[in-house]
Amino acid sequence: MRKSILAVVFVFAMSLPGLAFGDAVVSVSSPATVSQGDTFAVDVDIAEVIDLFAYQLDLNFNPSILQATGTITEGSFFQSGGGFVPGTIDNTLGSITSSADTLLGPSPGIDGNGTLIEFQFLAVGAGTSVLDLANIILLDSTLSNIEFTTTNASVTVTGSGPVPTPEPSILMLLAGASGAVALFWILKKL
Repeated sequence: MRKSILAVVFVFAMSLPGLAFGDAVVSVSSPATVSQGDTFAVDVDIAEVIDLFAYQLDLNFNPSILQATGTITEGSFFQSGGGFVPGTIDNTLGSITSSADTLLGPSPGIDGNGTLIEFQFLAVGAGTSVLDLANIILLDSTLSNIEFTTTNASVTVTGSGPVPTPEPSILMLLAGASGAVALFWILKKL
């Protein structure tokens, strides 16, 4: 009986807002499927964090399937902060590095859940691209590391490749060449 009461108390305590048990969670959210040529948003969200004062992260993707458009915006979680750095895009290697944000001045960090950053992508090729977080640093207001777990995502691009330019048929090439020879012969006789 005593064990079941403790279990009920533990479950009740875990459901109370404002109490966090375990690590913060940094996750990527994106549409599961987009069509080739679509522009879409990829968000990096935070959940169950306590006293978040600053963060830094990288996002990796498959550049033959996705291209970052250059639009990177601060998420709603830190918008009162002021130290937003969108990061550096490399569409050849498929990475956005050193994206960061921080609160300014001596103040407590922020608790809770929300969006840290939003990236815009263009779907350029058919296939599936993993959206992989790397080099994540979360700091509290004392500039100590905050423990976290990550959840990556993927997006599937449907559609075919670019429409190929029609090439002239062999007969058309021969007819064109014959016409050029005939024209050259006529002009030479004049």
